[in-house]
Parts: sequence; C-alpha cells; structure tokens
Amino acid sequence: MAVFQRSVISNDSAFDRWLAGDTQALTPEQYRGFKVFSDPAKGNCAACHSGGNFTDNGFHNVGLKTADPGRFNIRKVAAMKGAFKTPTLRDIELTAPYFHNGAAETLRDVVEYYNRGGEDRSNVSPDIKPLNLSAQEKDELVAFLRSLTGKQVPVVRPVLPE
Repeated sequence: MAVFQRSVISNDSAFDRWLAGDTQALTPEQYRGFKVFSDPAKGNCAACHSGGNFTDNGFHNVGLKTADPGRFNIRKVAAMKGAFKTPTLRDIELTAPYFHNGAAETLRDVVEYYNRGGEDRSNVSPDIKPLNLSAQEKDELVAFLRSLTGKQVPVVRPVLPE
C-alpha cells in the first residue's frame, strides 16, 4: 500500500506551474487568493496547510460541532479533543465533501465555515479564528484552492500473482 501511495503524485497544477516560473499559470484572481491564503492577518491557511503537500500533518480542532473525540481517542491530551489530521490541499477540488464528517459540500462552504471561525469554540486550535473576509476575498481564496488541482493520471491496477 505504501508503494502505491508514493506513486500517486500531484505536481502539475496551475500553482505548480506558477511556482516553476510560468507567470501566466495563475489568473489574477487565483494569485490574489494565494495572498489571502498566505497572509497571517487574512486567511492564515498556511499555518496548517504548509509545505509542498499543503499539510503540516498535524492534528487540529477546527471547531466542528461533533461528538467524535478525534485524535483524543489515540492521545489523551486535552488539545486533541475534536482534533483531526490536516488534509493535503492537493487536488482538493476532487475530494468533496469536506471535513472528516463531510459537513461541507463545496470549497465555498469550507471558506464560509472558516470565515465564521468555526462553530464550537470550546476546544478550538489557536490558529482558528473568524477571518472577516469580504465576498471578493472568499471568491479569490476558492479560486486559489482550485489552482491546486492538477491533471489526473489514470491509476493502473497491478496484476497480482495468483
């Protein structure tokens, strides 16, 4: 399974082409969305969605109303109550519904959720706060997130020996 997972690579998105120097790969709206994503005073998304795979591989409580204790089931530390692993944002446009419980149907729903600062603030991670983004900034952020989806490579099932 690990070998297969390492073979699934997403590295030909518009954002990847932009990083490689193609200044036309991102639209102006996507570029502005990247600025919102990266800005600690705006989206602050990069606090958790960092690095080449857009994940810190950490566990965070993002304020979902859920009875699921999350990572606390494994690690009995108060900060892990309701915490779930930060997913990659690579190919995010293809992975709806969003959140561990499928509570958000669209990327816009996710952005609206974070813009409100979550729903249950009782044990929320410190990086989760109301964003107060304008409608335009929300549109730009969604456009940027879509720029992280690359061309899909067909998966060929290996023939297993009998």
